Amino acid sequence: MRPLREIIAIILLSFSAFTLYGQADTAKIKPGIQWDTAVIVKPVQAPEHLIGVKYDFSFTGVAMTPDMGIKSVNSPLNIAVLYTYYHPLWSVIDLFGIQTGLRYTTYGLVNDQYEFRHFEQTVSVIELPLISAFHVDIGEHFRILLSIGPFIGYRFATTKDNGFDCFDNRIDYGIQGGAGLAYIIGKRFELHLEGTFHYSLSMLYHPEKMSSVSWLYSYPWQASIGLGFHVKLGK
Repeated sequence: MRPLREIIAIILLSFSAFTLYGQADTAKIKPGIQWDTAVIVKPVQAPEHLIGVKYDFSFTGVAMTPDMGIKSVNSPLNIAVLYTYYHPLWSVIDLFGIQTGLRYTTYGLVNDQYEFRHFEQTVSVIELPLISAFHVDIGEHFRILLSIGPFIGYRFATTKDNGFDCFDNRIDYGIQGGAGLAYIIGKRFELHLEGTFHYSLSMLYHPEKMSSVSWLYSYPWQASIGLGFHVKLGK
């Protein structure tokens, strides 16, 4: 029995030693220190719905291959009615949105280098954009705006004497991108100043308009400066 008693005594002494060491180590911690266990909760960002009207002045042209001596045409009247939906990611990251609507625009070309008068025209188009609308809020009154996405349209009128012919493409589609600055007035109104570039991927003419052997490629483009007025819906 004596060896068993000695083993038990050694175990108890060891346990007591570890307990005293732990108490001594704990005593080294300075009194008055408080551990910060607070959880930081970021405010939940609510979605925003905006409807607005945008006017822009455009410099337009047609990129042609081979070169036909085309000159650009100014388009002073372009109007859009737009709906914008800002949807915060996980209700926290307030950067993302989408924008769509209807836009009336005109673009065209003139040619004073070659005697191809039937090329000169201004085309009227109705467009439907569907773009990703990013925004970065700066304080309470400013937003940086970035956008990119596709559009689809229909060329419904032309200034050519004989109107559209079988070599004119009426369906329009392409890609657009832009950047700008928004000024927030109160809690409901916003003014947007943006620069946008449209590039059509639908040729203005069928490639065989001039010849079935030597094809002509014609892609319209627009560089626009626009001013928009938007109203925030809801509360």
